[in-house]
Order: sequence, then structure tokens, then C-alpha cells
Amino acid sequence: QVPKVMVKLATNNDPSEATLEQLTLGWNRMSVHVATRGLLIQQGVLSACIKIEKTDATSSETGKTVARQARHCIAKLLVTTNPTLLTNSQRMGSIKPLMELIREHTASDLQHYEALLAVTNLAVIDDETRERILAQKGVSTLSYAMFSSHELVRCAATEAMCNLVGHSQHVQDTYMANPENLRVWLAFANDLEENLECARAAVGGLAMSTADNEKVSEALVGMNTFRDTIFALLESGNLELIHRTLFLIRNLVSSANPKVQEAVEEAGIVVFCR
Repeated sequence: QVPKVMVKLATNNDPSEATLEQLTLGWNRMSVHVATRGLLIQQGVLSACIKIEKTDATSSETGKTVARQARHCIAKLLVTTNPTLLTNSQRMGSIKPLMELIREHTASDLQHYEALLAVTNLAVIDDETRERILAQKGVSTLSYAMFSSHELVRCAATEAMCNLVGHSQHVQDTYMANPENLRVWLAFANDLEENLECARAAVGGLAMSTADNEKVSEALVGMNTFRDTIFALLESGNLELIHRTLFLIRNLVSSANPKVQEAVEEAGIVVFCR
């Protein structure tokens, strides 16, 4: 019952910023334990954090800390929570705070990482949720996070982007079909020895983007590093990488664009697979 009492203190009594700072700090410490997250959500902590983040004035340093802690608590709660168990208002209300936390330069790598994991978790639920993420400058925010100096943050951002590019024709046309962006995804896919998880996410994103998009397929086979990356993935010995790469190759050889089919054949990829 302690979280419920804390929620009442935060939402019913017009608390000071100092009080909110201690309450959000307490919730953050409680939410470290995965087993307690469901109970915290049931007792209103998630909804309280959404309300605090939305209404709290952030002009003072204490106010900024409160908002950051509320956003981080939202992230922690949603990393492992099944999003189908949340109400629609909880899912939709969580997206803006999470995107704000990812964009916040003063936030720690851990805060960025957990916010990205939470966004990845939410993005699998339905098109409405993904559209809300996109509306909150999702593509620019997540693509920027892909350049983080922290390996786990880069990986989490790539996985989050993967969930968007695979379900949005608009993102594929405007983002994935851009050669500069494709160069980044190919580089991540080729970084399999240093960051296997990131490579796996990158290959998955490329495979999903080429499933029904001729623009992305044509741009991809036109990249200078395309052939070497595909061969490196096929020779990696990792079954997950090989499976996703074969899925990508299948999309390309099944393309309605003759230029794409010819490029794949000329690269010797089909012969290699045989």
C-alpha cells in the first residue's frame, strides 16, 4: 500500500517540488525490482508519473529533476511490462515523456537506454502506438540516438527504429530509402564482431524495409558496401544473422524491379547461397 499512499500525496495535495522530487526518487528505486513493477502500475504510479511529467513546471532545477525522474520511472516500468495490459491512455500518455527523456542531453546513458527499451516494447503493440511515436519526432529522435557513444544505447535505438521501419511505408520511403541512412544501417549490420545484438537488429530492419518497398531495395543494392556486408553476414556462422540475411536476399530477388534482381545476381549472392 506504500506506493498508493505516495500516489495520493503526489496527486491530491498540490505537493511542493521538493516533495515530488522525493516521491519520484522513491518510485524509481522501487521500480528497479522487476517483480514490483506490475504492482506499482496497479497502484497508480505510472499514471501519476505521466501526470507529474505533464503538469510540473520545469523552469527550476528541482522541477527539471522531478520531470526527469518521472520520465525515468515511466521507462523502468515499461521495459518489462506487457503493453497489452495497459490502458490506452497509459500507453499513449507514456510516449511523449519517453521521447523527451531520449532527447534530453543531461540524462544518463542508463536513462536513455531504458527509455529506448520501453519505446521498443510499446512499438510492437499496434499501428496507433507507432503513429504516436512517429508524431513525437520518433524518426529523428531514434536515429540521433543510434549515434550514441554508448554501445547499448546504439543497439536499443536500432531495435526501436527496427520496429518503426518495418511497419511504416512513410518511414521506409523518407528515411530508409535515403542512401546516407542506409549506409549507417549497413555499417551496423557489418559490425557483427563488435556488437552482435546491434548487427542483428540492423539486418532485421533492412529485411523488413525491403519486404514491399522497391525504393529501399534499389537504394540498398546500389550501396558500395552492400555486397561485402551480405557476404560477411552469410559467413558469420550465426544462425540468427544468416536467417535474417537470407530473408533480405529473398526480398531482393523477388523484387519487381529488374535492376534489383540483376544487381543481386551480378554480386554473386544467389550463386553463393546455392
